[in-house]
Amino acid sequence: MSLFSSIATASTALSVFSTALGADQTNVSNSATPGFAAVRANITPISDTSSGLPVTDSVSLSSSGSLQADAIVQSASSQSSESDTKAATLEPVNQLFDITGSSGILAALNQFGTAFSNVSVNPSDTVGLSSALAAANGVATAFRKASIGLDNQRAATDANISNTVSEINQLAGQIRQLNVAVRGQTQVDPGTDAALRSALDQLSSLTGITVLKDQDGTVSVLAGGQQPLVIGDQSYTLSANLAAAPGSQVTSSGGGNSPSTYSGELGALLNFRNVTLSNLQGGNGVSGTLNDLAAGFAGRVNALLTSGVTADGTAGVGLFTFDNTDPANAARTLTVDPTISSGDLALESTGVGAASNGIAAALGSLASSTGAADQINGVSAIGLFASIAAGVGSDLSDARNQSATDQTALTSAQAQRQQVSGVSLDREAVSITAFQRSYQASARLISILDELTSDEVNLIK
Repeated sequence: MSLFSSIATASTALSVFSTALGADQTNVSNSATPGFAAVRANITPISDTSSGLPVTDSVSLSSSGSLQADAIVQSASSQSSESDTKAATLEPVNQLFDITGSSGILAALNQFGTAFSNVSVNPSDTVGLSSALAAANGVATAFRKASIGLDNQRAATDANISNTVSEINQLAGQIRQLNVAVRGQTQVDPGTDAALRSALDQLSSLTGITVLKDQDGTVSVLAGGQQPLVIGDQSYTLSANLAAAPGSQVTSSGGGNSPSTYSGELGALLNFRNVTLSNLQGGNGVSGTLNDLAAGFAGRVNALLTSGVTADGTAGVGLFTFDNTDPANAARTLTVDPTISSGDLALESTGVGAASNGIAAALGSLASSTGAADQINGVSAIGLFASIAAGVGSDLSDARNQSATDQTALTSAQAQRQQVSGVSLDREAVSITAFQRSYQASARLISILDELTSDEVNLIK
């Protein structure tokens, strides 16, 4: 082997160890970067087939990333984001159904009962009658406020779903671009590898994903395991049509069946809209429990008043008005008939057991009455309100507890991934020391060979 060949071999080795040191330096620089997978420099000596002696070395870079560890983190991220989002969406709804009786519907029902109980003591008391009419207005106002609050939550949720779908599409586009970059690389690029892993982690928090890695290093991504988001150098967009039936509201431009349920932030938002809000607000032929309560209570008040007479014997009229054509619109439209004055309240019962305060007394106890005619969905008005409030409160409590559990699981999954594919500073210290010594040895060899070459040239001269 000539001196020039030896210099070339040593120079190649110098470049190899420089590349290896660069990989280690990248690892150290990103040791605190979440999800960064350490890059490994694999040095392979190449032998001369004729002599069997080492001629030069080559280096290849590989990622220590684990598809299994990544999948576990992505699944945990999706679950954690879902429970966080569920708790966040339920919080304002829970505030609409105050169970302390200091505000909202329960307070209005209690005030209504108190006002009419006071009137039953003295049905001719004009001040008491005015208070009773004001309490009825308070009930209507409380129901409208609750309905408007739910409407606002639906509008905000629809906007969040649209924004989430847009974020998913943006990330899918980024992953497509990274796939193109990966396909054009002959070596693993730490920056591209880290960016791809980060994008997949972000995407998994928005919706549950299935990730498949192809032989060329690119990834294919499916939403919900069925809808294509990225296939090689192609990305596909999701579209949300919330007017469609649940289960077919989100579609992909790449086709594929819509999963029955989504996970992640998108899944929580869709479930909140299609289940929680729909159960309360109704729609699509369903009345909703809030409207059941509003229509049931108002309808029973009207029935009692129309069965009675005023002090001068005039037949009673209904107090409340609301949309009777759409069961899902009762709470939103509930109001007191503006033409009625306190003197129009028919508080005297007729028939057997007639009493001047019979209707007033019945209205005073109506909210908590368990009489068959007074019940709504099998319970009293206050009982139904308590059931609604308890359901929302229980869901919120469960979501908060689940959020804490899921965050712990996510932290654990990230720690395990770090152990499998993250950067170990101890290992990097050993590796850097070894590569530095090899680099220095190669540099020293080049120096010696250079001196020998100079000597040989001088001898020839």
